[in-house]
Amino acid sequence: MGASQSDFQKHFSGLSDVALLEVQRADLVPAAQAFYDEEMERRGLAAESDGRTSSELSSGEQLVNVVEFESAADAQQAQDLLKKNGIPAYFAVAVPEAFARQAVSLLDPGVSEEELSALAESAEPQE
Repeated sequence: MGASQSDFQKHFSGLSDVALLEVQRADLVPAAQAFYDEEMERRGLAAESDGRTSSELSSGEQLVNVVEFESAADAQQAQDLLKKNGIPAYFAVAVPEAFARQAVSLLDPGVSEEELSALAESAEPQE
């Protein structure tokens, strides 16, 4: 059984901005591309002209990782402090590459094997 439209919508809306930017649109099935595009537009994020995405906001600014936390509470506190001082801040969950597929399937059990494979391929470094 494939993913439903609601599964695509739930999946993309649940991703952080950084994770959404890391998705390779060209690797998605057409139905998923529509929800991906909708979520990108809703958040004001921009894809590169060749269809790849980067850690870049629609304003053209690059996202830069300035600190890492092991605790979600600490990350939330840092994000709140930055936003309170007028600095946009985003955070994502990162895992070692070897655990990526397992992490995605634990966090979003509705993701199909095909989607997991596409996510894994999109995470591979491009030469």
